[in-house]
Amino acid sequence: MTSITSQGKQGDSPDGTRPRRRRKTGTYAAADERRKLIIESAIGHFAQWGYHNSSLPKIAADVGISPAGLLHHFGNKRELLMAVLQARAEHATRTFYEGMGDPDGMDALDMLRRMAAQTEFNLTQPGLVQMYSVLSAEAANPEHPAHAYFRERYDTLLGRIERTLRHGVASGLLREDVDCAAVARELIGVSDGFQVQWALSGGRWDMLGAFHAYLDRLARTLTRSGHGLS
Repeated sequence: MTSITSQGKQGDSPDGTRPRRRRKTGTYAAADERRKLIIESAIGHFAQWGYHNSSLPKIAADVGISPAGLLHHFGNKRELLMAVLQARAEHATRTFYEGMGDPDGMDALDMLRRMAAQTEFNLTQPGLVQMYSVLSAEAANPEHPAHAYFRERYDTLLGRIERTLRHGVASGLLREDVDCAAVARELIGVSDGFQVQWALSGGRWDMLGAFHAYLDRLARTLTRSGHGLS
């Protein structure tokens, strides 16, 4: 048997090293752009019809490709759904979670301000807001493919918010009698509920103003000094 270490594989250079292959950047860039367009189309369909009633052929048609072309990028509808949710989660991580830093050392009022900023960003992505409202309701069914995703999302949010509030109590910023677990659930409930109402209003309701006013009132009831967000 020929020794690979002594003579190299077929196609290797004389010194036994493999020649560097050129990356087909144009091909990869086109594929990435096509995946992006598919995800954007899927967001609109999931937002309007939910997961179960959305059609892969119609999503593909919106992008100008065949169903087989779509399946080349995403093997099935479940895989496409998870790609859509992952894309949204990655943006939320960059804009909210990473900016929050360590929940055990973050200022509770800064967290509330960041929640308002996240809501402001959401208003620039109406399709995503509506999609989340539809899918989170559907995902209450344990058989839904996004059930585990939304359960993990809520557990993560609740944990981070509660830890930040507890730090606020320990540091003396918040009152000692604050029920941090209850306030964390209230914050998520109001945020998600407002998004549903905003979607139902066709985007006409001033969700950002209402949510900021709510956060300011909440801050005044939680802080020992009675200070709001401003």
